Amino acid sequence: MEWELEFIEFLQRGSNTFLDYLLYFITQFGTEIFFMIAVMALYWCIDKREGFRLVNLFMIANLFVGVIKVLVKRTRPYHYDGIKGIIEETSGYSFPSGHSDNIAVVATSLTMRERGKKAFVPALSVTCVAILLVMFSRVYLGQHFPTDVLTGAAIGVGISLIGCLFFDKILGDKEERLAFVVAPVCFMLFVAAIVFFVKKGEAPDSLMKIAGTYSAFVIGYYIEKKRIKYEVRSEEIWRYFVRFAVGAIIVVAIKEGLKALFGLFAFGVWNLLLTEFIRYFLIGIFVSLLAPMLFKRLKI
Repeated sequence: MEWELEFIEFLQRGSNTFLDYLLYFITQFGTEIFFMIAVMALYWCIDKREGFRLVNLFMIANLFVGVIKVLVKRTRPYHYDGIKGIIEETSGYSFPSGHSDNIAVVATSLTMRERGKKAFVPALSVTCVAILLVMFSRVYLGQHFPTDVLTGAAIGVGISLIGCLFFDKILGDKEERLAFVVAPVCFMLFVAAIVFFVKKGEAPDSLMKIAGTYSAFVIGYYIEKKRIKYEVRSEEIWRYFVRFAVGAIIVVAIKEGLKALFGLFAFGVWNLLLTEFIRYFLIGIFVSLLAPMLFKRLKI
């Protein structure tokens, strides 16, 4: 750990306002917001199956990272003398890096779409640069140690590569059947999070978010594929922009509106249930099912 602290101190010696905010901007590509944008664009405008695959890979990778964080409980670098948390101080544990995992999953999954095509090499180059930049930003900002970001990126890339092969070779065109496995697992995660909160007094927010979002998305995808069958391809480009704009506005309203609403009266276990599970369940069901239904009804 000593060399890691020295490395972070070395990087932060060059800290200045421009570089701080530039790297803070770059680090946002490892947030759940960037993931949500990628999923909405992919699922609503390009290919629903690949959007569904991205959600599965992201949630599984996040579950791995979340479990490891709780088991290892590594303190973040800015808690040590000589290291500062630049612009903000991220809460939670340090190892492994969730931001590095997130960008690795999204970038690798999108790049795998291009395998066998001329665009694969350029896409791979962009992926490598994007992952490295986010990894660097997390260390520079004092939020993670180098081993945190290396491990997080390795988990994201590894799960994405294995998951893409699993989807293509094992599931074929029956990927919606994952709902029969994922939904019960998410219910067990939900119960485990409640028990953990009651016994330990700590709120496992990430576990609740994963359980809510993941269960909703697989259920919504199953119903959409069997009943709604919305066709995302269109010859009119404007439809893609309208869909994304309308859908994104509703998602933000659900995410931020319900957070503010539940915050007025939900406390303790109810806050965990409503603010994390229910809120993210509604986001997942809207993106996967209700939005395609709305787009089909509006003919956009």
